[in-house]
Amino acid sequence: MTTGTWDPSSNNNGKVNASISPDLIQRFLALAESDQLADLASQITAEDQSQFVIMRADLTQWKNVLADYSEGQLIALIRFFTLIEMALPEWAAGAASPVISINKILKSRGHKLDKEMLLWLKENSDNRFIPNGSPLL
Repeated sequence: MTTGTWDPSSNNNGKVNASISPDLIQRFLALAESDQLADLASQITAEDQSQFVIMRADLTQWKNVLADYSEGQLIALIRFFTLIEMALPEWAAGAASPVISINKILKSRGHKLDKEMLLWLKENSDNRFIPNGSPLL
Protein backbone atom coordinates (compact mmCIF):
# COMPACT_ATOMS: atom_id res chain seq x y z
CA MET A 1 0.00 0.00 0.00
CA THR A 2 1.25 3.46 -0.82
CA THR A 3 0.26 6.76 0.62
CA GLY A 4 0.42 10.07 -1.09
CA THR A 5 1.13 13.48 0.24
CA TRP A 6 -1.27 16.33 0.55
CA ASP A 7 -0.24 19.80 -0.48
CA PRO A 8 -2.80 22.38 0.72
CA SER A 9 -1.59 24.93 -1.81
CA SER A 10 -2.55 22.61 -4.67
CA ASN A 11 -5.93 21.64 -3.23
CA ASN A 12 -8.88 23.19 -4.98
CA ASN A 13 -11.02 22.22 -1.98
CA GLY A 14 -13.51 20.38 -4.18
CA LYS A 15 -14.19 23.43 -6.34
CA VAL A 16 -15.17 22.92 -9.96
CA ASN A 17 -15.60 25.05 -13.03
CA ALA A 18 -19.39 25.34 -13.06
CA SER A 19 -21.58 27.56 -15.16
CA ILE A 20 -23.70 29.65 -12.79
CA SER A 21 -26.87 30.88 -14.43
CA PRO A 22 -27.75 34.44 -13.39
CA ASP A 23 -31.43 33.53 -13.87
CA LEU A 24 -31.06 30.61 -11.45
CA ILE A 25 -29.47 32.88 -8.83
CA GLN A 26 -32.28 35.39 -9.34
CA ARG A 27 -34.86 32.65 -8.65
CA PHE A 28 -32.99 31.64 -5.50
CA LEU A 29 -32.72 35.26 -4.40
CA ALA A 30 -36.46 35.74 -4.92
CA LEU A 31 -37.15 32.81 -2.58
CA ALA A 32 -34.76 34.19 0.02
CA GLU A 33 -36.06 37.74 -0.13
CA SER A 34 -39.68 36.63 0.11
CA ASP A 35 -38.80 34.46 3.13
CA GLN A 36 -39.81 31.21 1.41
CA LEU A 37 -36.94 29.23 2.89
CA ALA A 38 -38.88 26.95 5.25
CA ASP A 39 -39.25 24.01 2.85
CA LEU A 40 -36.74 24.57 0.07
CA ALA A 41 -36.96 21.04 -1.28
CA SER A 42 -40.54 21.70 -2.37
CA GLN A 43 -39.91 25.33 -3.41
CA ILE A 44 -37.33 24.52 -6.09
CA THR A 45 -38.16 22.86 -9.38
CA ALA A 46 -36.56 19.54 -10.28
CA GLU A 47 -34.69 21.31 -13.09
CA ASP A 48 -33.22 23.85 -10.67
CA GLN A 49 -32.39 21.09 -8.20
CA SER A 50 -30.33 19.39 -10.90
CA GLN A 51 -27.99 22.41 -10.96
CA PHE A 52 -26.29 21.41 -7.69
CA VAL A 53 -22.84 21.59 -9.34
CA ILE A 54 -22.94 25.35 -8.72
CA MET A 55 -22.37 24.56 -5.04
CA ARG A 56 -18.75 23.81 -5.92
CA ALA A 57 -18.06 26.82 -8.13
CA ASP A 58 -14.97 28.82 -7.26
CA LEU A 59 -14.74 32.35 -5.88
CA THR A 60 -13.98 33.91 -9.27
CA GLN A 61 -17.16 32.48 -10.74
CA TRP A 62 -19.22 33.78 -7.81
CA LYS A 63 -17.60 37.21 -8.06
CA ASN A 64 -18.58 37.40 -11.73
CA VAL A 65 -22.21 36.45 -11.13
CA LEU A 66 -22.71 38.49 -7.96
CA ALA A 67 -20.77 41.64 -8.89
CA ASP A 68 -23.85 43.89 -8.93
CA TYR A 69 -25.61 42.40 -5.90
CA SER A 70 -26.10 44.52 -2.79
CA GLU A 71 -24.94 43.47 0.66
CA GLY A 72 -28.54 42.68 1.62
CA GLN A 73 -28.96 40.46 -1.43
CA LEU A 74 -25.70 38.65 -0.68
CA ILE A 75 -26.79 38.00 2.90
CA ALA A 76 -30.13 36.67 1.61
CA LEU A 77 -28.18 34.29 -0.66
CA ILE A 78 -26.03 33.20 2.29
CA ARG A 79 -29.25 32.20 4.05
CA PHE A 80 -30.50 30.39 0.96
CA PHE A 81 -27.30 28.41 0.36
CA THR A 82 -26.97 27.55 4.05
CA LEU A 83 -30.47 26.08 4.14
CA ILE A 84 -30.34 24.36 0.74
CA GLU A 85 -27.34 22.34 1.91
CA MET A 86 -29.45 21.04 4.76
CA ALA A 87 -32.60 20.49 2.67
CA LEU A 88 -31.06 18.60 -0.26
CA PRO A 89 -28.23 16.14 0.50
CA GLU A 90 -26.75 16.37 -3.01
CA TRP A 91 -26.30 20.12 -2.47
CA ALA A 92 -23.92 19.61 0.48
CA ALA A 93 -20.68 21.37 -0.42
CA GLY A 94 -18.49 21.37 2.69
CA ALA A 95 -15.44 23.60 2.21
CA ALA A 96 -16.59 24.47 -1.33
CA SER A 97 -19.86 26.06 -0.15
CA PRO A 98 -20.96 29.24 -1.93
CA VAL A 99 -21.56 30.70 1.54
CA ILE A 100 -17.80 30.92 1.91
CA SER A 101 -17.35 32.65 -1.44
CA ILE A 102 -20.20 35.08 -0.74
CA ASN A 103 -18.73 35.87 2.67
CA LYS A 104 -15.37 36.59 0.99
CA ILE A 105 -17.12 38.92 -1.46
CA LEU A 106 -18.73 40.74 1.46
CA LYS A 107 -15.39 41.02 3.26
CA SER A 108 -13.74 42.44 0.14
CA ARG A 109 -16.40 45.17 0.23
CA GLY A 110 -15.63 45.92 3.87
CA HIS A 111 -18.69 44.16 5.30
CA LYS A 112 -18.37 41.74 8.18
CA LEU A 113 -21.14 39.34 9.18
CA ASP A 114 -22.63 40.41 12.49
CA LYS A 115 -22.90 38.21 15.56
CA GLU A 116 -26.59 37.54 14.95
CA MET A 117 -25.88 36.21 11.46
CA LEU A 118 -22.98 34.08 12.68
CA LEU A 119 -25.23 32.54 15.34
CA TRP A 120 -27.93 31.94 12.74
CA LEU A 121 -25.41 30.13 10.52
CA LYS A 122 -24.32 27.85 13.36
CA GLU A 123 -27.93 27.09 14.31
CA ASN A 124 -29.00 26.28 10.77
CA SER A 125 -26.06 24.33 9.38
CA ASP A 126 -23.84 21.42 10.23
CA ASN A 127 -21.23 22.56 7.68
CA ARG A 128 -18.24 23.31 9.87
CA PHE A 129 -16.54 25.32 7.11
CA ILE A 130 -19.05 28.14 6.81
CA PRO A 131 -18.77 31.09 6.82
CA ASN A 132 -14.97 31.39 6.52
CA GLY A 133 -13.80 28.19 4.82
CA SER A 134 -10.98 25.87 5.70
CA PRO A 135 -8.38 27.30 8.07
CA LEU A 136 -5.68 25.46 6.06
CA LEU A 137 -6.17 27.54 2.94
